[in-house]
Amino acid sequence: MAKEKDHDFEPLMTSIKNKNFSPVYFFCGEEDFFIDQLVDAIEANVLTEGEKAFNQTILYGKDATAQIVIETCRRLPMMSDKQLVIIKEAQSFKEIDGILQYLKSPVKSTILVMAYKHGLPDKRKSFGKEIQKQSIYFESTPLRDYQMGSWIKSYIKGKGYKMDDDTVALLAEYTGTDLSTVSNEIDKLIINKPKGAVISKDDIEKGVGVSKEYNSFELSNALAHKDVTKAHKIVNYFVANPKNGPMPLVLGTLQSFFSKVFVASHNKLKSDNELAGALKVSPYFVKDYKAAAAKYSSQKLAYIFYVLEEYDLRSKGMNNNNVTEGELLKEVIIKILE
Repeated sequence: MAKEKDHDFEPLMTSIKNKNFSPVYFFCGEEDFFIDQLVDAIEANVLTEGEKAFNQTILYGKDATAQIVIETCRRLPMMSDKQLVIIKEAQSFKEIDGILQYLKSPVKSTILVMAYKHGLPDKRKSFGKEIQKQSIYFESTPLRDYQMGSWIKSYIKGKGYKMDDDTVALLAEYTGTDLSTVSNEIDKLIINKPKGAVISKDDIEKGVGVSKEYNSFELSNALAHKDVTKAHKIVNYFVANPKNGPMPLVLGTLQSFFSKVFVASHNKLKSDNELAGALKVSPYFVKDYKAAAAKYSSQKLAYIFYVLEEYDLRSKGMNNNNVTEGELLKEVIIKILE
């Protein structure tokens, strides 16, 4: 999850929106979304539109020099009490070490923001050590699969809309963990919706192109309850529409699902809330994992993991004998349900 040395993402964002600014910000990490959100918030809140013409400077790391950055930061603002200097693509700033002295004694009327994407500064070197001391230092890391549901609900709530857990799970499954992609899909879903509206599975089906009935999430649910008819209907749909049920996605979803079933089967005495914490899911979904745990023995689960691994290899061409992905997927479901 995104983190900062003193704050989580949300309190840091709140601080910026409340105009509690610091002289130096350094945002880095693999997840671009959080970095972009913070930079955008600073850009929106430090200066008025009228002040930006004279007091906002955007530099790019590949073109910047230490001298340019320092001279720009040491300028006095014009007709404003602040100036804003943003260095984008700071990971390409070759002379970044050259601004260390400025960081130790920054100009109070300047707010310097560095967006250092796709990695972290080397913390063994002087700059990597000092930047953590001399700035509001924020590390942005990609969310894991199990964190996406909570993030989507929070994002939608922040936009003034609602979505139930089933719909959240469906959206999370088909948009992955790239937050820019997910946020774009959500923004498209709500664009014509009145504030306070509930985003439904029908909206997901129309807006994202995911069938609300035939998807990996519903397949897992069918297998949880050993609903043979429903499971085969979904797989047949995947065979006829391979883009909607690609083998890697389906196998990955099943691997994740049965891993949670395994955990549930070994924690039967825990309360639903405790089990939700162990599974890293909403308590709403605990009933499905408990139902599956009651239907699949430990021996059967071990066999299912073996099957999923075997068919993952076969889908990649090992011992395949020219069998199509659709036929392989049918075989997987038959073996799980037998």
